[in-house]
Amino acid sequence: MSKIGLGLAIAVLIVATSSCLLSPQLSGDRAEDGSSPEPQILPLDAFGVRRTEIVAAGASVGTFSFWIEHDSLNLHFEGLDGWMFSKIAFETKETIGEFKLDDRGKLDIASFSTNVYFENVVNSASYEVDLDFLGDFSTSLFTALYLEMRNADGIEVSTVPTVYLGTIFRDSGQLDLNAVLAGSLHIELRSGLAYCDLSLINEGNTEASFITVELLFEMEEEGTWFEFERVKLVSFEDELSLVPGASTKLSAEIPTKGKKRVTADISSINSDSVRLVCIYEGDF
Repeated sequence: MSKIGLGLAIAVLIVATSSCLLSPQLSGDRAEDGSSPEPQILPLDAFGVRRTEIVAAGASVGTFSFWIEHDSLNLHFEGLDGWMFSKIAFETKETIGEFKLDDRGKLDIASFSTNVYFENVVNSASYEVDLDFLGDFSTSLFTALYLEMRNADGIEVSTVPTVYLGTIFRDSGQLDLNAVLAGSLHIELRSGLAYCDLSLINEGNTEASFITVELLFEMEEEGTWFEFERVKLVSFEDELSLVPGASTKLSAEIPTKGKKRVTADISSINSDSVRLVCIYEGDF
């Protein structure tokens, strides 16, 4: 199997963690201030679905998920614990620079192609967006989202407008045109600390840009794995990029004991191997 095929196979076989990397935080006020269009990456599960909780006052009030199927983007919204949707607005673009901004330089919600207000609130809603506007060699897309919700007590909350990254997996002929990330995770135990070194290389023909890397530490208790620590090595703000053939080493350390599992979660905006996951598991 080629390195490209192996990378994709690993991506498909890994199940995303149950908790979310990024959750849109809600407040009791309308999201008047908006946000700059900085893309957010959600975990990709074994079925190709990206999902996040909608959180208000520390409680989960709903979920948002999206996936690509049959050349269409599918979005699904689900309310929890009596919370209902009063407005759903979103827009999908090929590049992040295509989103319209208002006079303050924030995402212009009024310009979203889907902007629905429900006079009678709904518990769930699903939408399908045809992706025929994307270029033949596009490997990513961006969806901007804004929600308003209300419960039976008349309490209203809304999200800050947020842009999410989606990924398109192309066939092997097109993969050769893109950046392909590969990596290896090395764990060394010394004096009660786990030293983690992640080696990352771009084996493709184009630059891998806006790379993000995060280590997830899990602990086994009675046969079940629980997340207990996340260490962000690189974020969008760091803007780590790798030209073809370039490599880098990232390191972290954490106190640990007992049976642990460490996952390196790697993402890149313009790489087909956006979810390359390396796992080390053992008794620390």
